[in-house]
Amino acid sequence: MKKKVKIWSTPNADRKIAEFIKERDNHTCVFCGRKSPYVIMDPSHYWGRYVSATRFHPDNLDAVCRGCHFKIEHAKQGIYREFKLKQLGEQRYKELEKLYYQSKMTRSEAIKNLMEFLSTTEV
Repeated sequence: MKKKVKIWSTPNADRKIAEFIKERDNHTCVFCGRKSPYVIMDPSHYWGRYVSATRFHPDNLDAVCRGCHFKIEHAKQGIYREFKLKQLGEQRYKELEKLYYQSKMTRSEAIKNLMEFLSTTEV
């Protein structure tokens, strides 16, 4: 008999992905190179948080210091887009964009995907 796993709450999933992203990016801002604990580090979503399919997707998040986060928040089709294209390459960028615009994934499905991803991934 397979044990039923309790799905994380959204706030818990947000904390888990934030920890993963900061660790993945070595607690270093991907834009300016400053490190915590000298600056506050935020997980920045390229595509907005309100779409479940990309909210917890690692390709959609970057560790960004608070100062850079304010600068790039309204430059998502400018410097942040250029950065994501370089970081992911055109194919992965387009796959992420398609996921954002076309996916009907529920929050529960997105959290299940995150739980599976984090259980099989090492930073």
